[in-house]
Amino acid sequence: MWNKIIDISSKATKQWKSILLIYGVQLVLGSIVAVIAYRQFNGAIGSSLELDRLANGFDRSIFSDMINKFPVIIEHIQSRFALMVVLFLMLSIFLHAGLLSNIRYGYYSIFKYFQNANIYFFKFLKVVLISLILKIVVLAIIWVPFFMLIGDPLETFHSEKTLIFTVIGLVILSALCLIVIWLWSVLSRYHIVDENRLLVSMKSGWRLLISNFARYYIVGCGLILLHVIITWLYTLVVDDWGAETWFTVLALVIMQQLFSLIRIWIRVFGYSAVND
Repeated sequence: MWNKIIDISSKATKQWKSILLIYGVQLVLGSIVAVIAYRQFNGAIGSSLELDRLANGFDRSIFSDMINKFPVIIEHIQSRFALMVVLFLMLSIFLHAGLLSNIRYGYYSIFKYFQNANIYFFKFLKVVLISLILKIVVLAIIWVPFFMLIGDPLETFHSEKTLIFTVIGLVILSALCLIVIWLWSVLSRYHIVDENRLLVSMKSGWRLLISNFARYYIVGCGLILLHVIITWLYTLVVDDWGAETWFTVLALVIMQQLFSLIRIWIRVFGYSAVND
């Protein structure tokens, strides 16, 4: 088992060019979103220095202005963020088309990455949209009845503890169902890379998932666990850090970017594990 994990880790690490490419795209998009949000907040509040003043401590007047103008800020941001969400979805599908095809074929070059991304983008787009619809339907089936029946939480559940455990149970159930859809989506896209037609690939992906359900599901749950662990470690490392000097700020930024790279590597590791 450990030899298999080491082998998959080695294959994932060899995709370092793809990992850096995905990281770079995410960094650029994240920076654009941050700049847009910052300018909108500053513009709505009326001074480019207002947000900076909050770093020195709580200021009731600034906080009140933010609350009063929050609907206006959201209205301004929504129009831009809607476009950003669509752009991010398209870029994500394109990047994953190149990544999954490289993993499937055992390629490591950026040239092959972009070549295959162009070939499989539209087919991957269809699978992703179908999986997105499935996720929405599954989440609606799980959560809509809960919100319809909840009424007064304390009357419905008799105690806060019952409510909390119910919500935790539904969150876990949602995650377990979403893992199944994600696995089916990845397996279907691998079949597309194998030059199968869309419907054939989706059927083949489902049959393969069912026939090896325990093995694939362990991979999916393992990835969730790895993300939880890495998030916990990140919180543990940076929780007590301040931003009192330029060195601590620089160290914090470097640490944040390092953890972002690790999360992308974990994703590549998961795709490689499913491929094996």
